[in-house]
Amino acid sequence: MKKLILTLILLISASFVYAEENGCSNANITVEKVQKALSPFIGGLKVEKVSPSPIKDIYEVILNTPRGKIPVYVDCSLKYLITGSIIDIKNKRDLTREKAMELAEESAKEKIKELKKKIGEEKFEKLKKALGPRLNDIKIIDIKDIPKKNLITYGNPKAKYTIYVVTDPECPFCAKFDKEMKKLLKMRNDVKFEVILFPLPFHKHASKISQNILCTSSLEKKREILDKSFEYVKNNNYGKLSSLEKSCEEGKKILKEHKKFAEKSGIRGTPTLIFPHGIVISGLMSAEQMNKVLDALK
Repeated sequence: MKKLILTLILLISASFVYAEENGCSNANITVEKVQKALSPFIGGLKVEKVSPSPIKDIYEVILNTPRGKIPVYVDCSLKYLITGSIIDIKNKRDLTREKAMELAEESAKEKIKELKKKIGEEKFEKLKKALGPRLNDIKIIDIKDIPKKNLITYGNPKAKYTIYVVTDPECPFCAKFDKEMKKLLKMRNDVKFEVILFPLPFHKHASKISQNILCTSSLEKKREILDKSFEYVKNNNYGKLSSLEKSCEEGKKILKEHKKFAEKSGIRGTPTLIFPHGIVISGLMSAEQMNKVLDALK
């Protein structure tokens, strides 16, 4: 930890020296200028705000990412990007961490405000009761962004409510969720699940199993392969997963689209559920919990 702190201090000091040598202490650093300078590194991410940092000629930049707003730093020449913590040595404070926590709190308040506006005060209070502490972890996305093709449907196709499930055929928690999903379908007939395949890179069988599913024309066969994969995972028969693998170009293409959607929506893990109104909840949920959420959103 001490070495890390020393390295960060040296990096910041180097940028400071560069700034002094180039006489840019009075530089006019704007959001537009920083956006242009950082665009090769941040892609489509938006620079929300630029302001002076506690260190002379180093500027704090707030980036809006799918995971939330984060602070990074640039020098006044806009030739150096610094990603790491500024440590207040005298007061033993991690100023970057404090800023990140402040941004997270602001984001949570904005999210709650947006959700109340979207579903109304009454439904919000019911949802708050249904989710408890998990309410603070939700995301809200635009339903229009969700892929509508190449999904695996479970339940009544004409159901009033749809829950989208971002899943990985080799994910143990997804296998547990599969059981809860089918339990909920027995509890009520006004809901269906649309499964979006999102194989995680550290699961060696997941991608080719997903490709096999996506390149299979029959919905019944798609379900059969996915169900078999979850069965192997639940029984720790990982060696049998290779029998479900099959590579195909169309499957690879579809998975790229699914990955693009997940990245845009800030979805990093599985299972992730997307309820009506674009309410995103990551992690395993029981049938009872899902039932309460649906009732709250009626």
